[in-house]
Amino acid sequence: MNYSLYLIDDRLVIDLGAGEKSQHKAFSGVPELVETHIFCQEPIGQVEISDEQLKKIEVSFHNGGLCDYCDELSNKVRPSPFMGDIGSSMCKECWDATKKEYAASHDEHIPQFEDYPHWKGNTDEAE
Repeated sequence: MNYSLYLIDDRLVIDLGAGEKSQHKAFSGVPELVETHIFCQEPIGQVEISDEQLKKIEVSFHNGGLCDYCDELSNKVRPSPFMGDIGSSMCKECWDATKKEYAASHDEHIPQFEDYPHWKGNTDEAE
């Protein structure tokens, strides 16, 4: 299937269609929600995305998002390991840096980032 390709803020962004409220799902290597009015400009081209590729992108929308620690978009984020940060998400890079620092300063260990069973597509996904 073909999707429109846009140049937004010096990034190539694929418009995947309507998302939430006045936003479109978009993909620039990471999942994003982009204001609909951004896509009023002419696309710079079209890209063909296979069903298999689209499934991988859709999983990244479910599992990915904004890291509340570095403010970067990531294909996978998981809830913060700290009870005081309930509702915050963390990417793998921040998780690994925090894990190393926390172990050194508190002699306590945070689990592996990949051990999160709630990601869509995990074989041991919680029902």
